[in-house]
Amino acid sequence: MAKTIVPDNHFVHCHSHCEYSQFDGMAKLEELVMESRRRGSPAMAVTDHGNMSAAIKFIQYANATRDKDNEPIVYDPIKPIIGMETYLSRKHDVHKQVDKKKGNRHLVLLAKNFAGYQNLCLLSQRAWLDGFYSNPRVDLHMLADHSEGLICSSACLSSVINANLAADRYGEAKKSATILKDIFGADFFLEVQFHGLTEEKHIIPDIFKLSLELDIPIIATNDSHYIHKHQGTSQEVLMCMNQSSCIYNPKRVHFPYNEFHLKSGPEMSEIWGHTPSVLHNTVALAERVDDQDIAKNLFGGMRLPPFQVPDEYAGPQEFLEHLAQEGMKKLGWDKSPEHIKALDKELGDINIVKENNNYDFATYFLIVWDYVKHATENNILTGCGRGSAYASVLLRCLGVTYGPDPIKYGLLWERFLGFDTKRFILESDFGFEEDKDVVRIVTVDADEEDEVII
Repeated sequence: MAKTIVPDNHFVHCHSHCEYSQFDGMAKLEELVMESRRRGSPAMAVTDHGNMSAAIKFIQYANATRDKDNEPIVYDPIKPIIGMETYLSRKHDVHKQVDKKKGNRHLVLLAKNFAGYQNLCLLSQRAWLDGFYSNPRVDLHMLADHSEGLICSSACLSSVINANLAADRYGEAKKSATILKDIFGADFFLEVQFHGLTEEKHIIPDIFKLSLELDIPIIATNDSHYIHKHQGTSQEVLMCMNQSSCIYNPKRVHFPYNEFHLKSGPEMSEIWGHTPSVLHNTVALAERVDDQDIAKNLFGGMRLPPFQVPDEYAGPQEFLEHLAQEGMKKLGWDKSPEHIKALDKELGDINIVKENNNYDFATYFLIVWDYVKHATENNILTGCGRGSAYASVLLRCLGVTYGPDPIKYGLLWERFLGFDTKRFILESDFGFEEDKDVVRIVTVDADEEDEVII
């Protein structure tokens, strides 16, 4: 049977590492992405070990129109697939490792949409905070609870499926594959890799057998850790550093290091050209990923936890207006045309920005009002406000700021809005010992899956 040669624009790397795989990945992220763009690849995944540190820069590099020297980039953008090669705990309870054996098995997770991105963030966080044992680990219960929006693939020789196949435990491997398919459904893929290792060659027939028996599609991956083939020697040195070994030590771990590069479509075809479906499936996987949904939610507006508005109000804007009017009366400004005009302008600006830019200042101000009110009610010292926020009549009415009248001194509310700003920070000072209590209150009141840092 003749080999099918698949060009670069019909193959997607779904398993690759960069420098954020510490002491393991040698590829510089920007160079990795630009090489894929240069080749015309439609998409690529970055799946660093146990972390998502590359995610934001990856998205930016994938869509950048100018390089770091501000020169135009002539290559087309590439679809970024945010991923992570996580470690799967041997025990369901990640807090316990009774036998003191590491046994942490690899598993690749990819974000299909923003819900998947959020679940990936949550799994990464819990792996480090709750499941760390030699590596940041998750267990099957965590995966089952947070599988929405995720694509999963079986990873390398260190995965639970492939480790069982390498040890001729086909039944155990099939059981593991069945469990993962039950969790991820049609979004679970088997990976096949061949870097010249005897163990890989041994398990490839069984991977295809599992695919047929369990109706699980296969993708071909190359587990790239650097970009070009000639960089294999440098990767070998890096792995010696990882293992606290010496390049001249005959007992160190030996791999065919020159095969773990970012192979081109034709190079992958030399290995898998007799079964081209495993190459085409990588494109099918990439087509499931809605990178625009992720980008829109990350960069398209303010990301805020929900704020519970009392039932008698239609939404945050109406409740904010009510609080502002109450504040005007307390300050005695409700009879002042200048203050009424300034407040109406600020409330109107907030509504316009919400409609045009999707910046939800109403909810944002209510969150700030809530934690400042908590501080005040609990005798925690608060500052009078800083910078352009002090110019706001609205914030003064809410009790977030205090002191001299901003209208009297002609302070400009417009400076606070910062329409071109993607991040919004309203700084408030709290008593040195008590500020942690305010942070705790804000975090507890927010949705459990939102991270709030004050």
